[in-house]
Amino acid sequence: MILGATGATGRLLVEQAIGRGHDVVAYVRRPDAVAERPGLRVVGGQLTDEPALRSALAGADAVLCAIGPTGVKELFGADLMQRTLPVVTAAMSAAGVRRLVLLSAFGAGSTISAASPMARGVFGTAMRSVYRDKEVAESRLATSGLDVTTVYPVVLTNGPSNDSDVVRDAATVARISGLPKVSRATVAKAMLDAVEDAGSAGRRLIVTRAGTVR
Repeated sequence: MILGATGATGRLLVEQAIGRGHDVVAYVRRPDAVAERPGLRVVGGQLTDEPALRSALAGADAVLCAIGPTGVKELFGADLMQRTLPVVTAAMSAAGVRRLVLLSAFGAGSTISAASPMARGVFGTAMRSVYRDKEVAESRLATSGLDVTTVYPVVLTNGPSNDSDVVRDAATVARISGLPKVSRATVAKAMLDAVEDAGSAGRRLIVTRAGTVR
């Protein structure tokens, strides 16, 4: 199941997952915004509706969550992840679905320690509320009982996937230099690679441009 399937990264997740031969369920607020096709079933519902989400999860092997703010207003007083992630994890537990790959952002939580001074300045101003929301929501995953991989991309672009971009375990990264960018297509690929790799459960993965990792 893909959450956030109508967003910029979520749409790419749907396309790439179908391309890999997966049967995909897109759980979305506006089902008319996603056209069903072979390999894709669209289910309408709210992320705060745990019974509906639990029902839609029947038969699913994993959840890829790419939800996030959709407008400038949501950058201030952000609480999207705190409101929805507990509902998602509760529905998963009730449905017997243990595998979760969660899209976060580099600079959220403890990954801020690897950010450059320039990046810290950006994350601590324009994105401060959003990153705090992610940090609080993600901190609760440790007690969820789920097998979670959290993906932390650097600044996102809409360009094509770049095979030279790198995915690194956050525990092995001391510093990401500058304020690098990666494409959403690269991030979607990293998320799908993670969900197909049982060994990535419990890991936090940073996605960044080649040459920026120290």
